[in-house]
This record gives sequence, structure tokens and C-alpha cells, in this order.
Amino acid sequence: MTGTHWSYDILKKLALEGNSDVEQLKQMFSEEIGSKRRYDRIRSVADLIDCLERADELAEDNVEPLRRMCTNHPDLAHALDEYTPPERCSELVNRYQEIRLAEELQQQLRFAPIQLHPPSAPVALATPPPSQNYTSPAAYTPQKRAAVFKKISEELGRFWRRLGRAADIGEGAMDEIEQRFPNDLKSQILRLLQLIEEDDCHDPKHFLIRLCRALGESGRNDLRKKVEQIMSY
Repeated sequence: MTGTHWSYDILKKLALEGNSDVEQLKQMFSEEIGSKRRYDRIRSVADLIDCLERADELAEDNVEPLRRMCTNHPDLAHALDEYTPPERCSELVNRYQEIRLAEELQQQLRFAPIQLHPPSAPVALATPPPSQNYTSPAAYTPQKRAAVFKKISEELGRFWRRLGRAADIGEGAMDEIEQRFPNDLKSQILRLLQLIEEDDCHDPKHFLIRLCRALGESGRNDLRKKVEQIMSY
């Protein structure tokens, strides 16, 4: 197998092929699973891997749970020894961009408070009044808010809890999001963004700086740059 490129997906496939006793694995990872509700819903090794990924206990840069699964599974053990995880890029955050964004927002921001939906209402993007006229290129208009929320909800993916943790959103709040939108990833992400926004008391300058910083710290500088591009026009 010399020279084989071991991807994260291949590691998971090997783990699925080499494990059949899901009950034993559930007991092994009971602490990481976290709740009886989740525990009872796991019926297969694939369910367990999905649960660990959703809890951010298993990811491309953290495959230790797979190593715990590789007892009597030499192919998986070998693959894990040869696997090179992607580098986290949180330390590569461009501080100049952060300072520039903060100064631009401080000087040019014009903001009208956004009316968030009550907890019982479905998550949706705000629709701006058609007659509103914005002249400042850096203004955090409802249109730009909707564009930021849309971009992140479409591209953040299922590891949205990483962004929540980087933005200091509590695990309990994120558990509630999953319970409220169990099969709707986009609504989960939109609700997370609303919580981050609410925590900053509708201060758009603080919200955007906090959001960009959290995107960088959670390894999504690609999305951070897209948010800054939206704010630049």
C-alpha cells in the first residue's frame, strides 16, 4: 500500500468495513455521544460516525476516534499511521484584514436594526424595504445581511458547531438548534448566525468582526474572505 493517498473519506470507509459491533462501539464512545436520545438513535457504525462528526469529536484534523475503532483492524491502523490531516489555518488569520474591516465599519457603517423572527417562527432571511436607499459601500444593509447569511448557510457545512464554539455560543444553545431543526442544516446555520448576532445586541460592527474572527478561528478563512467581499461592494 506504499504511496497510497489516505483521505479522510477512505479512513471512514475502512472503519465502516472493519466494524460490526455497533453496541460495543456505542459504549466506547458514550461520553462523546453525550445524550441518551442520541445514543438510542445510533443503529449502525455509520450513524455513530455521523454523530461524532456532528458533535465535532471526529473531523479531518481529529481522527483519534477512528484509531480507537481500529482494534483488530490492521488496514485501518496502517491507513491512520500514513494519514496526514489538513493543517488548521486559524493561526493564519490576516490581522490586517480584521483591522481594516473594523476601521471601515466604524467610519462608514449605517445600520437599521433587523427584526428577528420569534423562536416559534421558521428561520428565514430578512427582506429589505424596496424603497430604502443606501449610499455607503460599507453599510450593513438588509441586503448585505441576507447575502452574508445566505453565503454562510450554503457553504459552512455540517461542522457549523465549530463556528459556534469559536463565537462563544454555548453547547446547550447549539443542542437546542439541532433539536429544533433536526434535519435542516441550512436552518441550523441560520439560527446560529442569529444567536451570534443577538449576542452583540444588534451592533453590526461587533457582529461582523466577531463573525469574521470566528470563521478564521474555525478554519474557514475562505468564507471569511467572502463575507469581506460582500461588505466591500
